[in-house]
Amino acid sequence: MSDIDAMPPMPTERSVVRQLAQLDRTESSLVLASGMAAVACTMVSLLRPGDHLLTSRWLRPETRRFFEHELPSLGVQVSFVDPTETRGWRRSLTRTTRLVYLESPVDPSTRIVDMRPVRTLAQELGLALVVDATLASPINFRPVEHGADVVLHSASAFLDGHGNGFAGVVCGSDAVIDEVRTKMQSWGAEPHPAAEEHLARGLKTLAVRVGKQNTTAMVVAEWVAAFATRNGAVVSVQYPGLPSHPDHAVAAECFSGYGGLMSITLRDGDAAVVELLGRLQQFRVRDAERASRLGGVESVASALPDGSIRLNVGLDDASTLIGDLTQALE
Repeated sequence: MSDIDAMPPMPTERSVVRQLAQLDRTESSLVLASGMAAVACTMVSLLRPGDHLLTSRWLRPETRRFFEHELPSLGVQVSFVDPTETRGWRRSLTRTTRLVYLESPVDPSTRIVDMRPVRTLAQELGLALVVDATLASPINFRPVEHGADVVLHSASAFLDGHGNGFAGVVCGSDAVIDEVRTKMQSWGAEPHPAAEEHLARGLKTLAVRVGKQNTTAMVVAEWVAAFATRNGAVVSVQYPGLPSHPDHAVAAECFSGYGGLMSITLRDGDAAVVELLGRLQQFRVRDAERASRLGGVESVASALPDGSIRLNVGLDDASTLIGDLTQALE
């Protein structure tokens, strides 16, 4: 597969919201103050007291907290489904189920949710299907082409790509965007005045940046996998482009590229993670919270629980990053 050949053409309209809608193949889009503002305003736009939300268990912590605590306080029942159990979606349905929500790819596990059973269920029962595709970007994955009704992004990741600020994006039908806009204004979730300007700059280089990250991350992941076979210090590497990844077949069918995110598990646990991060010279080392702006031009490493590290590949050459990992691991 050629990442460049699979990329959609960059839009020519001047309006940022029109460009975002074109990239995700929707009628309209809206820029909000943050990724969580996009999630929250979309949920309260599409759900009412007494409704039931069906969601994947694989969620970023902020979204999970909102679903566990805020939505129930608004009268919305929430059920979390293990997406590896495809029949679990149907078993968890209730008479008041109105919406299905999933995040794919998932941070930091890099898991990919198989949308096929969810799409079938949503279309059969007339449920809204909302997908957070932040870590793919529209270059690698366009959920609407696989049955989604609404697509969300934390725009401070790949869409911006330069760490200029925070923003969130909702892409969907004109009617949905109008409703989300009303909630955004009511909740004071409007974006910073410079947000669209930052996004405009980011969108100009989006296809080039993501294409480079796809290619470089694949080379780095293959090198780490080969290193693991000859050196027991590395237990495994999780990257959707590798055949060893549990969701590789789904990613190969639905994605145009596998992104810049991977996780590496070390044999000696957290102590080895701390030592490795201390040796890295080309990767910028950040704690997990500061590394939340993934998809930027810099290559970033951060510690994960259970003796793993998260690598976000930026625009560095693969040879540079492999050299850095070699000296740090050996």
